[in-house]
Amino acid sequence: MTDSAPTVAPSIGIAALHDLRDHRKHRRMGDVEWFDLAYRVYIVAIFGADAFLWLSSLIGDDPLSAPSADEVLRNGPAVMGMVAVLVFMSGLRSGAQGGPLALETADVVHVMLAPVDRAHALRRPMVQRVRSVLFLGIALGALAGQLGAQRLPGSPGAWAAGGALYGVTLATLWAGGALLAHGVRLPLWAATTIGAVAIAWQGAALVWGIPGVADLDGGLALWGWRQRPIELLATAFAVGLLVAGIALAGRTSLEALNRRSALVSQLRFAVTMQDLRTVILLRRQLNHENTRRRPWVQLRRPGRWRVWRRGWYGLLRFPAVRLLRMGVTAVVSGVALGVMATGTTAALLVGMFALYLLGLEVLEPLSQEIDHNDRTDQLPIERGRLLLQHIAAPLAALVPFGLLAGGAAALTIAVTDGPPAPGAFAAVSILAVPVTLAGACGSIVSVVKDAPDPVSVANQEAYLPPEVAGFGTAIRTIWPLVVSTLGVLTTLVARAAHTAEPDDASAVIGGAVRGALAAALLLVTTLVWVQRRDRVRAWYRRFVDEGKSYTKQNWS
Repeated sequence: MTDSAPTVAPSIGIAALHDLRDHRKHRRMGDVEWFDLAYRVYIVAIFGADAFLWLSSLIGDDPLSAPSADEVLRNGPAVMGMVAVLVFMSGLRSGAQGGPLALETADVVHVMLAPVDRAHALRRPMVQRVRSVLFLGIALGALAGQLGAQRLPGSPGAWAAGGALYGVTLATLWAGGALLAHGVRLPLWAATTIGAVAIAWQGAALVWGIPGVADLDGGLALWGWRQRPIELLATAFAVGLLVAGIALAGRTSLEALNRRSALVSQLRFAVTMQDLRTVILLRRQLNHENTRRRPWVQLRRPGRWRVWRRGWYGLLRFPAVRLLRMGVTAVVSGVALGVMATGTTAALLVGMFALYLLGLEVLEPLSQEIDHNDRTDQLPIERGRLLLQHIAAPLAALVPFGLLAGGAAALTIAVTDGPPAPGAFAAVSILAVPVTLAGACGSIVSVVKDAPDPVSVANQEAYLPPEVAGFGTAIRTIWPLVVSTLGVLTTLVARAAHTAEPDDASAVIGGAVRGALAAALLLVTTLVWVQRRDRVRAWYRRFVDEGKSYTKQNWS
């Protein structure tokens, strides 16, 4: 008689997994009462919503005229459908590159290799990931809808609800596309091809008025104005993608999860430390984005302008994916600034953020120099002057992207505002490049502020009160965005001139010239700050030390 091994019910392994996860969650969060947590969320939501409503009412844009509103109703589904296509393409590419899940290393090494059903083990992380994406989509959609209520017919509540429906549909579309692409092991080239075809189809719908592949998704963005039940098919399609992706959870690649978990853990730590440069590098690694071995164009031998040539050598090795992303970012900034010029002031935030990201992309030569600060300090040249030379090539490279943004802004004005205002295209031509360079000033500040301070005292913030240290950290984080916002605000000068004298082209052009001069002044101020940053810090340190010495002598 042979002894047989005792059989274990499959549910025991899953129950043990749930117990381990609950225990880890309890150890991580401690003795936190659910009532206290819900109260905190409630307080943050209330104050956040009140602050947003106050800021949106402070903008106070005028409602659109009847012809302009009809134009939005006619072209709005195609335009917002293009946003849905871009979101879907992003989800497909994320899934083809191993996303969207990012487990902890212990889960990948132990749980995924344990004798439990992989699909069941991934259910909770998958639900958490989808839940966070859906919450973000609802929040952003509701905020965008509330802003749209200022210029379009309909109540703010209806626009917030319609925007939330549009946002949750896009979030579901992204998550479903990513999970499905990962489950079927979709190659990256196939994901890019599908996305490119969808973009071309939707672009044709936008230009020639044919039915688009994502018109139903875009129509959901207008539900604060009018409701078409057939557009709910877009939500049903997104939910179907999500269900199919969840059903394929058992086909998740362990190699992709292992690589992604390591990079995401480093990414979260970099975000906690506010190391923006590391965040950018890790995001490129997650996207499998590598520089070219050879530049697009071979340069001549270096002459006197060695730093200039070195900057261009780095820029010309950008991969095609990064150049395409920069072009899309420039178009988004141009469209946002064009919408802002027609009266929607809230679009300024989109344009600012797009130009800020574009500046971070193109400032790679400057970032590389700051990453190797030990070599910089050994060169017989002042740090500020060297950093200033590394900015020259990126600023020159921004010029064609500024022209691209200007073309997108001009096209947006021509489409959304009916007959263009006198001098509108001339104003766009004048402002395109200066505003792009001024919007990138915040990126320059963000990169340069990470350079080491040669006169700082080690761990000097450790002796500051938490309130003071936290306030200083907040200022350092927000300040680059404020600088980029100032650069984009220069476009409001031309809009104010048009509002004062609608039929005077010379007034609009004069306002554009003044705005361009203000943008140039901001750029020059930023460059002077880069060059003299170390000198100012050294002077301030001497001033503080002299004050301390003087006080010490008087008290002794």
